[in-house]
Amino acid sequence: MHNVWTLIQREYLERVRSRSFVIFTLLMPAFMAGSVLIPAKIEEMNSGGERRIVIVANNPQLAMAVDQELKAPKPKSTLSAEAGAPPVYVIQVDTNSTDAERDRLDEQVSDGRINGFLWLTDDALANHEVTYSTKEAADFHQSGELRNAIRTAVTKRRLEQKGMSGAEADALLTPIVLNTVRIEKGKEGSSGTTVFLTAFAMVMLLYLVVLIYGVSVMRSVVEEKNTRILEVLLSSVTAKELLAGKILGVGAVGLTQILVWVIFATLFSVPGLLSAKSFLGEVHIPPAGMAAFAIFFLLGYLLYSSMYAAIGSMVNTDHEAQQMQWPAMIPIILAVFLMNAVIQHPNSPLAFWLSIFPFFAPILMLVRILVVQPPLWQIALCIAIMVATVYGLLALASRIYRIGILMYGKRPTLPELRRWLRYAG
Repeated sequence: MHNVWTLIQREYLERVRSRSFVIFTLLMPAFMAGSVLIPAKIEEMNSGGERRIVIVANNPQLAMAVDQELKAPKPKSTLSAEAGAPPVYVIQVDTNSTDAERDRLDEQVSDGRINGFLWLTDDALANHEVTYSTKEAADFHQSGELRNAIRTAVTKRRLEQKGMSGAEADALLTPIVLNTVRIEKGKEGSSGTTVFLTAFAMVMLLYLVVLIYGVSVMRSVVEEKNTRILEVLLSSVTAKELLAGKILGVGAVGLTQILVWVIFATLFSVPGLLSAKSFLGEVHIPPAGMAAFAIFFLLGYLLYSSMYAAIGSMVNTDHEAQQMQWPAMIPIILAVFLMNAVIQHPNSPLAFWLSIFPFFAPILMLVRILVVQPPLWQIALCIAIMVATVYGLLALASRIYRIGILMYGKRPTLPELRRWLRYAG
């Protein structure tokens, strides 16, 4: 046990003191913050200002109705960052719908005198195809605002033609907001958006860290194998102790990095700390979710790192390792792809069987616990299956590791691997 603890300290301190660890640990929170703050700042800089738009319509009243819809206040999305000032639309109504007028408006858009013009003629409405000509054709937010304004204005006008008053038309077309709330212990708890964001954030964190540090274990084995350091280490410790120290030491590095990222995320989501609101403000992690994350991170890391350690001991170069790592990568990638189906139907039989499959369990059982906590017997069964799988996989990996770290040359074939296992047993 003393040797294992010494190896854990060696692996941990060697990586924590490295420049790459410090840079990556600080760079990831900076990248996440930048991915939220920079687009929000750009949106704030681009928001507001005047949008000069010409509406070409045979019916001036319809054009003015579109103008009123564009200038009406709009509810803000809870998922978006704090928006800046809304644009100020300066609308000019043009009843001349000739080709010469269209060419003139094209020139004004090209010269920058107007932002665009809306071709809202009777023929366009009859064909259900309205055209908006602008330089900023990729501004989907503005296109959406124009589309909604046209649809609402045309619908109101048609309702008024059927004898409905303007107030009645407004009441009929007012959208209904649906708020999905999860029931927790007989009381209303988090919203559906919060639950989804929480599950997505924690799964992505688990996925990235397990893969990054699983690959780190594999690359460490390959590097030490090529530099013949392992031959020196094996004179003092056994192969099992070396494997245990490497896996636990690298895992401790991963936990340290997660702790740093959680601290940064907590600070980043404090209301009023930053000028732009992060989507992390919508994330609410219950204590049960934190405990589940710790358990499934540990089991998932042990599961996949033992596979990566076995792969590293079988190959001699990084290139060979990259070609051989697909058996360890595919299960966890498939689990991420299946995450959406489990989120939508967390109590279905399919979700149950997928979540107790040991190679999917670190992702999918965590998702189920965060979305709708399954019965405790299902969680206990999943953990028991994972523990048994980790134990068996570690025993298998240690046999391959014991022989493979001293083997050089070509990659072993399947018959050779079977001989290694029999010899190591």
